Amino acid sequence: MDPIARPEFWSCLDKLYHSFPTENDKPANIPKRILSKADVLQKIQTVMNDVMGQMSSGESPTMKHINRSTWENISFKENIGLQMVNDPKMTTVRYESPQSTKKFALMIKVMSIMFTLVQTDKYCTKRDLFYQDPTFFGNQMAVDEAVDNISCMLQIPRWHLHVLGTSKGLLAGDLSFQDADGNFTSCNSTKNGVMVPSHKLLDDGFHLKFKQCILVTAKGFPDMNTRLLLKLLWDKFHIPMLALALAFESEYLAVPSVRWLGILPTDIKRFGIDVDKCISLTSGDKNKISDLLSRPFLSSFPGLEKEIKLMLELKVKAEIQILDSLSPMFLSSVYLPGKLQYGGWI
Repeated sequence: MDPIARPEFWSCLDKLYHSFPTENDKPANIPKRILSKADVLQKIQTVMNDVMGQMSSGESPTMKHINRSTWENISFKENIGLQMVNDPKMTTVRYESPQSTKKFALMIKVMSIMFTLVQTDKYCTKRDLFYQDPTFFGNQMAVDEAVDNISCMLQIPRWHLHVLGTSKGLLAGDLSFQDADGNFTSCNSTKNGVMVPSHKLLDDGFHLKFKQCILVTAKGFPDMNTRLLLKLLWDKFHIPMLALALAFESEYLAVPSVRWLGILPTDIKRFGIDVDKCISLTSGDKNKISDLLSRPFLSSFPGLEKEIKLMLELKVKAEIQILDSLSPMFLSSVYLPGKLQYGGWI
């Protein structure tokens, strides 16, 4: 019997749906996501004026932004995921300090470009930013860091600063939408769920079999626009989301209701996958696992903690493609239907 025709399939998704927080459960202090052009320009201008004021007073100028390298600035809220604490530790960027003079100059340069972009209603990618003055910027990483630091300092998401990532996501399934330019795209609408799959699922025609779902593939690490799409789908429809990847970000991008389907370390044992066909953990992987286990929010996810510890015990990791070693269609015909039918997610 087709898994999607089984009553327990829909019962499982229905239970998942009703486990999500309602609008009334949301905290009142989530910042607004829609900022006017004037708001953004004013925030940039305020920082620039402050720098000019310090220089006019004979002071060496400084700028401050939230320290992005410490977990002490993060707390876990069940209904929104990871969130910045009310009084986060700050990083001071000093013009007079040899260690941060270049960083200071980069931030001023990038902010001036952002101001022009917002003022003229133009957009560019971080890569475009770098090529505006590659000699000055030095490398792409420096530009990326400056953009993120400015976003933290201004408390404005970078898409409101008109700096975007390169879009590479694909969408297929039961959805229709109209973009800002009035272009209408029909993919229909659904209330039964959203899937965030690997690209292989599109090739296997998974969305044709499970017609009451939406398939979104980021083709690797998800770009910002793909994540914004998922966030928009959650905010508008509150439909169950199941993923073959998992990440928490800020309240602007996170979908805290998303559930991780796998591939899980317990799946390696459950499906009898040959560990010799898996990838051995590197020293870097082990350090990352230790870092994950030390993060304060992990205790709120006992299932996730168990999976991470098992990965360390097995000393291997597996990508979703390992399921092809069992059968070319195992992912779309066995693995996902079973997970969806019996609630095999974290």
